[in-house]
Amino acid sequence: MEHAEDSQKQHLFLGTVSFTVCFAAWGLISAFAPHFRQLFHLSATQTAFLVAVPVLLGSLARIPMGMLTDRFGARAVFTVLLFFVAVPVALVPVTTGYRNLLVAAFLLGMAGSSFAVGVGYVSRWFSLESQGSALGVYGLGNIGQSAAVFLGPVVAAAYGFRSVYWGMSVVLLVWAGVFVAFARNAPQTVRPKSVSEMLGVLGREPLAWALAAFYFLTFGGFVAFSIYLPTLLRDQFNLKPADAGFRTAGFVVLATLCRPLGGWLSDRIGGSRVLSWILPAVAAFALLLGVPSMLPFTVGALGCAALLGIGNGAVFQLVPRYFPTQRATVTGLVGAMGGMGGFFPPLLLGMFRDRVGVVWPGFLLLSVVACLLWWMNGRVFLPQEEALSAKLPVELTRTADGIRAGAFATLWTGVLIAAIVLGSRNLQNFDPALVIYTFAIIFATWGVIYHYTVWIRKPPTYVYWERGWQLVRERGVVRSLGRVVESAATHLVAQTFIAKRSRMRWAMHQLIFWGCLLAVAITFPLVFGWIHFTSAPDDQMTYVTHLFGYPAFSFRLHTFTALVLFHGLDIAAFLVLGGIGLSLWRRMRDEGARAVQTLAMDFWPLILLFAVSITGLALTVSQVWLGGSFYDFIAILHAITVIAALLYLPFGKFFHIFQRPAQLGVKLYQQAGAEGEGAICARCGERYASRMHIDDLERVLPQVGFNYSMSGPVSNWQELCPACKRKSISLAQMRLKEEENG
Repeated sequence: MEHAEDSQKQHLFLGTVSFTVCFAAWGLISAFAPHFRQLFHLSATQTAFLVAVPVLLGSLARIPMGMLTDRFGARAVFTVLLFFVAVPVALVPVTTGYRNLLVAAFLLGMAGSSFAVGVGYVSRWFSLESQGSALGVYGLGNIGQSAAVFLGPVVAAAYGFRSVYWGMSVVLLVWAGVFVAFARNAPQTVRPKSVSEMLGVLGREPLAWALAAFYFLTFGGFVAFSIYLPTLLRDQFNLKPADAGFRTAGFVVLATLCRPLGGWLSDRIGGSRVLSWILPAVAAFALLLGVPSMLPFTVGALGCAALLGIGNGAVFQLVPRYFPTQRATVTGLVGAMGGMGGFFPPLLLGMFRDRVGVVWPGFLLLSVVACLLWWMNGRVFLPQEEALSAKLPVELTRTADGIRAGAFATLWTGVLIAAIVLGSRNLQNFDPALVIYTFAIIFATWGVIYHYTVWIRKPPTYVYWERGWQLVRERGVVRSLGRVVESAATHLVAQTFIAKRSRMRWAMHQLIFWGCLLAVAITFPLVFGWIHFTSAPDDQMTYVTHLFGYPAFSFRLHTFTALVLFHGLDIAAFLVLGGIGLSLWRRMRDEGARAVQTLAMDFWPLILLFAVSITGLALTVSQVWLGGSFYDFIAILHAITVIAALLYLPFGKFFHIFQRPAQLGVKLYQQAGAEGEGAICARCGERYASRMHIDDLERVLPQVGFNYSMSGPVSNWQELCPACKRKSISLAQMRLKEEENG
């Protein structure tokens, strides 16, 4: 076993280094694209075409190279490829015109086909359960592109432009010798018998093309950014070549390091699940790239780098799972589509810049494609992943749910951070004095999303979640939306179900609900810098309210409007204090409440709300009536109470605030059950519940450790109505007593 692990590590190392060297050669054209642009006086479109040409051959060649790898083994194919690529690399410095440079760049593109060869080489040395992680590590070879983009201009400045290409050619030749000496094909390799069979795999397997579409976005996006980002940064933000190269290298390094993370996550929760949250997040971050400002562009680029890297690892965890015996062939197709995904975007961005003068339509197109692939993943791969997960042991399912929740929470917390940066106009309108509140909200957001994701994945809750969306599709969006809006009005806004229990209880909930909602609506936008106030230029007594940096409305000072706006938090505090008073009155007088109430679940939330409200009102008192006395101390005390309440959100009783909207789906479920087929009691023949509800019970209860299946005419205990269950238990007890008494 130890010898086998050593062999796996050795061949993973050899494959990764070979891939790194080839990708470094592949990235040399984009690294010196600004140099070639000045040397040959190229337009933006011509420059984009130059950096895209190596991607073209590198993409198209992946299909035949994958087939050759399946046919003859990766050791021979990789060795020949390394020797071949060394030739066009050496020819680039001696080209004398744009056309000759295009020919050399086209041939150099063969280095890009190394990916398909390496996947076929590495994956066969590892079991199916660990291939995602292994291929994620192998994907670190993408860092060769970063090394070329960052180190190439640095070496050229010290030793000359030609020395970079000739030195790279020597490295390729030397490593080809090392690889052929130490590399071996995996002994368990299974190869298709003929080329026609390999082509047949691509022709009759639509899943292969679906995986290729995912890689078209994830790897294609990575390649497009890595080869065109230096030029884009120079044109868009007037950066120097070294600065543009450094930023591009950061993009490539981040994406490369995230690729093993994608493989690791996919091994534990499934590649399609990872893609289910990666793709919509790419759509969101891609929109930031269209903002002509460095900070949101940087946030969008780094977000896309991490997401695309994770997505790359996820896609190639799926390839060997669905195509275990044709992995190199399918990898060739998937890799080719990924490369083509890197070929077109630079051309589109160059065309948009030359013809329209802007590049944001290209990033909007990226967002749209990500949304379409998200929909396809949900229809094709995700249901199969869910069916497979249902067969896993409970311990593995819980571990996977925890990992999924952590990744999901991290993703959407990142989206919140990006929204803060963008909404505050690159932090221009962000108040540094409120930064502690911002960090507390970000932490609370992560905790709430993590807790909610774990909660929603519990079998009983997940049934309502799945059924809710299913019913929306079956009953129609318009009809379902009408029911949801009606339920939201009665159960979330008016909370009439509480009024049926007690008018005092309803008033208590309403006061606390609307007080907290008002406080959040005021505080969060102010803390994030989404709302700020300025004086009108021509009238210092008029305040202008800016929303996301845009003037929204204005109001005069010393008016009723100003009084309400400036004291909105005081109004919220009085509402909350009124609700707390009613709550304490009920808890001190209601014997039922006194019997079950606890400090942690019942009094601690009220204590936190009371502390936040009182200290907030104390700030107003200090400012208005005490001339600012004790203001600094009260402000610190108020910050402590607010932060404590925010940190308590994901863990304590406040979490039910976020669970409450889920009852809208439950109401839709109940209505559909009442209108649909009923469950007929097997004993008395009466309807006692909906058929859908009983079927879901029989499916979910075994998942939580309760198996009520029975032998005999009634297959499951749930097929009896509650009254007949009680009768059956009574009869069984009587029979046992009679048998005991003889």
